[in-house]
Amino acid sequence: MDARNTSGLIVTTPTDREIVLTRSFAAPRGLVFEAWTTPEHVRQWWGCRDFPMTVCEIDLRVGGAWRYVVSAADGDHGFHGVYHEIVAPARLVHTYIYEPMPQHGALNTVLFEERNGRTTVTETVLHQTREARDGHLQSGMEGGAADSLNRLEALLETMKS
Repeated sequence: MDARNTSGLIVTTPTDREIVLTRSFAAPRGLVFEAWTTPEHVRQWWGCRDFPMTVCEIDLRVGGAWRYVVSAADGDHGFHGVYHEIVAPARLVHTYIYEPMPQHGALNTVLFEERNGRTTVTETVLHQTREARDGHLQSGMEGGAADSLNRLEALLETMKS
């Protein structure tokens, strides 16, 4: 298993098809879950800092869909999926599809675990193939995820007050 740490984010590859991202926040899990699943909050932290989010749609129910679009210098980039399991505020399971490459969709399982007022978020991205996983890793996703989760941490600080 390969492990890397970027700004508090730990990225591991426990199997040849998985990427696991782990990050801890000084906030109760109910608050972290709310920030993770509410469009008004997601707009403030998800995606790369230099790519503004132009679409943030969340239908938070089993069978409901989500869709985010960010605007970059080379055009818009869309992501979407469908929720398969929701156990608020502990667990989300949903598909994750980068729209320009729909053949490489993944299944994301996000766990929110609270201990002593801190919440650890563990997101497991299960790809269909090793090649898809490796392509995701080589896309620069670690830096983007670290940046997003740093902004989530800042948002949580404002939500706590």
